[in-house]
Amino acid sequence: MKIRKLAAASLLLVGSLAVNSCSTPDSTAGATKKNCPTAEVVSGQSPWSPGSGWRQIFFDDFDRCELGKNWSTYDGKPGGNPVGRWDPANAIVSGGMLKLVGENTADGWRTGGVSNFPVTQLYGRWEIRMRAQPSADLSYHMLLWPKNEQWPPEIDFAESVSADRRSTEAWIHWKDAQGQNAKTNTAVRGDFTKWHTIGVEWLPGIVRYLLDGRVWAEARSDRMVSKTPMWMALQTEAGACERRLDWGMAPCAKNEPRPKKAAVEIDWVVVYRPNGDVYQQRSEDGYGPRPGAVQLTES
Repeated sequence: MKIRKLAAASLLLVGSLAVNSCSTPDSTAGATKKNCPTAEVVSGQSPWSPGSGWRQIFFDDFDRCELGKNWSTYDGKPGGNPVGRWDPANAIVSGGMLKLVGENTADGWRTGGVSNFPVTQLYGRWEIRMRAQPSADLSYHMLLWPKNEQWPPEIDFAESVSADRRSTEAWIHWKDAQGQNAKTNTAVRGDFTKWHTIGVEWLPGIVRYLLDGRVWAEARSDRMVSKTPMWMALQTEAGACERRLDWGMAPCAKNEPRPKKAAVEIDWVVVYRPNGDVYQQRSEDGYGPRPGAVQLTES
C-alpha cells in the first residue's frame, strides 16, 4: 500500500466546521420518535476485548429511537466544502443503528454528522462497527478532533471518497518542526459495503489504525502524534466527486453509482481508556512496530 500525500487544502473540509457547526446536545435530534423499529443484533458482531491494558468507558448500540445525550448533531455547511450542508434530520437512529444519511433534495445535498464530545480523553481506543452504501457523491469521515478546537491535530481512522466503497483511508494531521500544517495518509482495500469493525488506538507517540481487530497502519512519532485531549466525530459529506478533482484523483466516471440517497450505517460504538500508566503500557510487549502494518512517517 502506497502512502499518498494530497494538496495542502485537502482535508480542511473534514473537521474545520465540525466543531463550530455542532448543535447543542439534544436527546431528540435526528430521532424518529414514533414507529421506530429497534434491533438488539444488527451486524452479528459485538465488540471484543482489547485486553487488560484497556477498560471500557463508553458503549452505544443505538437500540432505541433517539440519538441520546452523549451525542450532538451537525447543522450547517462543512468548512472548505461548498457542496451540501449538514442537517440534524439526516442523523437517524432506527433499526438498532445510527444512520448518517445523504440525500440530494430540491435544496441540494443534505447529510448527517454527529459528535461524541461528552466522551473526550487524552489517549484511548475507539472502535465502530460500520458499513457504507455505494455513492460517488458522498464521502464519510470518522475521526478524532481536538477538544480545544485548535486544528491540527486530527486523527482520521476511516475516510473515503471511493464510490464503490472498496477502500478506506487513514490520515494524521500535525504541526511540523517549522510550525506548518502537515499530514500523511494511507489506504486499505476491502469491501466496506459490508460490516467491518474500524478504529484507532492512541498512546503517547503512537497511533495504530485498526481493521477487524488487526493493526493495519501506524504512526510512531512524538511530533506527529497528538498530546491534546480529543473526541470522536462521525460524519458524511456531499461533494466527493468535486473533492476528487481538487485532490488530483481520477474524476467520477459515468458508470459509478450516484444514487439520490445513500447512508453510512453504524451498529455500535465503543470507547476504551488506558488501564494504568500510559507510558508503561506503551513500553509493554506488543507495542513495537507491527509486522505488515504500513508505517506513516513525517517524510
